Amino acid sequence: MKNYSMKEIKNMRIQGRNVPGGICKDGAVRLFWAGAALELCVKATEVWARISSDYDFHEIWLSVQVNGYQTARFAAPKEPSLICLAHNLNPEKENFISIIKDTQPMPGDIKHELKIEEIALNDDGVFLEPSPHKCKIEFIGDSITSGEGLAGCPEEMDWISLFFCGSKTYAVQVAKMLDADWKCISQSGWGLCWGWDGDVKSRIPLYYNQICGVLDGEAQKASGTCDALDFAGGSDYVVLNLGTNDNSGFSVHDDGKGVEGVAGQTIVAEAKRFLGEIRKNNPKAKIIWTWGMLPIDIVPGLITKGVEEYKKESGDNAVYTLELESNVALEKCDEDRGSRGHPGSLTHKMAALKIVDFIRGLN
Repeated sequence: MKNYSMKEIKNMRIQGRNVPGGICKDGAVRLFWAGAALELCVKATEVWARISSDYDFHEIWLSVQVNGYQTARFAAPKEPSLICLAHNLNPEKENFISIIKDTQPMPGDIKHELKIEEIALNDDGVFLEPSPHKCKIEFIGDSITSGEGLAGCPEEMDWISLFFCGSKTYAVQVAKMLDADWKCISQSGWGLCWGWDGDVKSRIPLYYNQICGVLDGEAQKASGTCDALDFAGGSDYVVLNLGTNDNSGFSVHDDGKGVEGVAGQTIVAEAKRFLGEIRKNNPKAKIIWTWGMLPIDIVPGLITKGVEEYKKESGDNAVYTLELESNVALEKCDEDRGSRGHPGSLTHKMAALKIVDFIRGLN
């Protein structure tokens, strides 16, 4: 076996918001958001990774995929441990290995951290350069995009990290189908203007320009979480799946006038402002605002109004809306349903197919 520090591996690829080059000052790779991944292409009989984590309460779950299919899922150890990712592979075959963070960052947990410090191959193993992807895509969302409910049976209602599975979301599926590099920012219970309970601090736009600003402990900031994100020219596509929690928290801010009142005006105004911020960082992107994987009634009309007003006022016509099918309409048996009342695998699959079909229709 031969161990390689992350700085020695020239051909690795990182998916997700990260520091420039993906390697922090201490030489480790950190994965921040749900679905963030370290990707390796190897010719080797075995592949190991030295992984460690820290957290206060919510352990961090990882998935391992070999050639695009999950082969393992486990909670990251707290102490640095060499973990087998694959064994007895054909040494003549190129194999694509992904380590994917299933758990979203947990705001308020100043310990939350996932580190990959080394990769080990058999003595004759080699790293190869992964084939370049065809495009870049960014996802902005909430618990659905974080993969909440994609593990566990439908009756499970405990809010624990075990039931998050960021590696199986519609977003990861879209990226695979489009052969795309991708990044994501998503938080369970958060929205465009407020969270599910109306909390105005639970707003994704507050952290859009940072790498992972929801992790703001001193050690976390030292690893770069609150640094400005280098958008590197931006993505080709930006997909928002945001508004479900604004719908839930609407009544907290409603002045009795419904969509015509202060709450409705706030959502329209922020949709317009946020689209301008997204466009600034993604000058060539086609922007698609989606909703509907969980049924909502108030916010879609307000988002549509915000999108149309933004397009008219800015002259930017590369912005679209897309309603997705809901879990209520699609999921007819427990095998299809997610835990915690969230969309299950079928709803994520159908959403991914609809988004990909829509994007291909734009080109």
